[in-house]
Amino acid sequence: MGDAGSLLLAFLEAAGLGAVIGLERQIHQQFTADVSAGVRTYALFGLWGAATGFFAEVYGVGAFVVGAAAFAALIVSSYIMFAIGTKDWGTTTELASLGAFTVGVLVWNEQVIVAAAIAIGIAALLRAKEWLHDLTDRFSDEDVRAVLQFAVLSAVVLPLLPDQDYGPFEAFNPRRVWLMVVFVAAIGLVGYVALRLKGERGLGVTGLLGGLISSTAVTLGFSKVSKDQPRLRTALAAGIIAASGLMYVRVLIESFVFAPDLALKLALPLVVLFFLVEGTAVYWLTRPLETTSGESGIQLQNPVTLVSALQFAAFYAAVIFVAKVLIDRSSESALSVVGALSGINDVDAITLAMADEVARQGLAPTVAARAVLAAVIVNTLVKAGMALVLGSKALGRAVAATLAPAAALGAVAWVLL
Repeated sequence: MGDAGSLLLAFLEAAGLGAVIGLERQIHQQFTADVSAGVRTYALFGLWGAATGFFAEVYGVGAFVVGAAAFAALIVSSYIMFAIGTKDWGTTTELASLGAFTVGVLVWNEQVIVAAAIAIGIAALLRAKEWLHDLTDRFSDEDVRAVLQFAVLSAVVLPLLPDQDYGPFEAFNPRRVWLMVVFVAAIGLVGYVALRLKGERGLGVTGLLGGLISSTAVTLGFSKVSKDQPRLRTALAAGIIAASGLMYVRVLIESFVFAPDLALKLALPLVVLFFLVEGTAVYWLTRPLETTSGESGIQLQNPVTLVSALQFAAFYAAVIFVAKVLIDRSSESALSVVGALSGINDVDAITLAMADEVARQGLAPTVAARAVLAAVIVNTLVKAGMALVLGSKALGRAVAATLAPAAALGAVAWVLL
């Protein structure tokens, strides 16, 4: 920095950004017994950082070390005296002070945008204390374990697997199989975290979020609840239908990520089915027949475990192997049979298998789309059957009245493809 005007501007910017952090600290003091520094002190901390940068430029790196050491000594001594007096050994305020000093140094080095982002970020993080505490209270050790297990599956296991085809028909590619495992686990984890954040109050929303994990699990859980709490019939029906509708979105996302050509073939029927089913869910949810403020009663387990990952990997590998055998030894139209059988249990495996065949092996998107639609149709019918058999009569009729026509419409789309 050369002229006096630039020098003064840098000091003012550093002080102003330090004051942003200090403002949050001063507001914090109004609601707590904390007597930490406020706007003026943090403005001076930012100014100190800019001044240290100035002296380093004029007198060399030694001056910077002296300035930084002096600041550190001040913060450490203040921390010790405050902690001894209050028995509060937290370091949040001291780290915020270091942040203000760093902002000042960045301003002097003409990194004003970065400095502003850091100052605002620190202030926002400090202000979010209560929200963050409330957030962490919603999570258990099992939730943390779910995140860590997903990190292991994606960041540790996946890079170690060979990206090479093995076995008969070269149907088994370890990295491709595990990539699909990670992808499905990620979708399930998003739904699981969202459900934990939302809580289980509000059955329609619970069903919708649960659909990211397993619409079949939602159907099973809500159907059982309907027999014990018949007054919640409409809300439970809305939850099951909402979860089933989200299944169509999940299929579309999976196909689009790995084979956009397949997604284009599926887009129209799946979007129509989504709006038909979700529209009905909204209808049921808005009927003022009972309260939905109670607990959902559904127990959605952690979707990211080694056992579930291995189970899906085995199922996916089996589907892709059968598909390759049929393509090589029989007609491609037989893939719809595989899709229908797969749909009894799951739609993710056949969707990802067909997307892989389209993207890597040149399978016709129409053939793949018919196989995926066959799985969707059967899976939709399975959930309707579960509601009829396991749920109350009223819930079974409500769910079947939506999902059966949806399956029929899917069958029409299958014929027209």
